[in-house]
Amino acid sequence: MAPAHCLASRYSTADAGEEAFSAGFDIKEMADFDNEAMRDAFVQRDPLFKAIALHPLPVIAAVNGKAFGAGALMAAAADFRIAGPNAEFKVTAVNYGSANATWSLPRLVGLSRAKHILMTGRIVKASEGLMMGLFDEIANASALDTALELAAQIASKPVSAIHAIKALTNRSMNLDIDSAWQAEFDHVLEQLNTNDGGGEEIFGTFLSKRK
Repeated sequence: MAPAHCLASRYSTADAGEEAFSAGFDIKEMADFDNEAMRDAFVQRDPLFKAIALHPLPVIAAVNGKAFGAGALMAAAADFRIAGPNAEFKVTAVNYGSANATWSLPRLVGLSRAKHILMTGRIVKASEGLMMGLFDEIANASALDTALELAAQIASKPVSAIHAIKALTNRSMNLDIDSAWQAEFDHVLEQLNTNDGGGEEIFGTFLSKRK
């Protein structure tokens, strides 16, 4: 898989230059794989996308150029996708009789649009991707610079809050309103019960604008 450069600290970003975010597996190399080699490649690859989605801190994909195949799966697993003007997104699995991004793409663009993209294997360009919610923003120039600006904004907030927001919003996708509300309510109560300073500590941070 053509690598996408990754940075991880209080945030994560991925970018691989102006031509491509990631073009996925090397198809020429894969042509020589037998069934066992193909299976091993997928077993090694696919847990990465789950790890990205479940990482406790936000992951931002800076999509310059092509995000095809595994590159598209990586971008779809991220929390945010900043597109360059020439960004292109394509999930290729249908072309070789398989299925990918069935768990991630519907959360971004809705069920019907996700089926359309996945069943046709078509390219989604930056402007269309922005309209449907696949991309969060189209950068005027460098997608990486714009992604780093967003990362800096997020990184300035209390890390515990970022952890909680990501976990609670991800979980809410599979809960009814009552259960999702209860999960958030329980989280705040737990904070108040376990924090040495109680509400004073939590809201004091806000009032003092302390990082």
